[in-house]
Amino acid sequence: MGRKKVNKIEKFIKDNKLDFSGSGSDLNGNCVILAGYACYLGLNHSEFIDLLPSTLLSAAYLELERLLEYAYNHDYGKWWNTPDAKKTYMF
Repeated sequence: MGRKKVNKIEKFIKDNKLDFSGSGSDLNGNCVILAGYACYLGLNHSEFIDLLPSTLLSAAYLELERLLEYAYNHDYGKWWNTPDAKKTYMF
């Protein structure tokens, strides 16, 4: 795993103004987005968790850990190859 993937995660969060300080559906929505993007990048669970910015709150870490397996099991990475994904998010 190279620094390039680290930069992609950090850049994606910043470019798309994802906020992980909320709770409930606000937090869950942004976590689903990021977990799907991680699937698209092909990151495994430990790579993904290791690449998350240290500034994330513990609630966000817990939600991201929970959602990553779900996102992989439901092929969330596939959506990121669509024109809608490219129109909706910067990556």
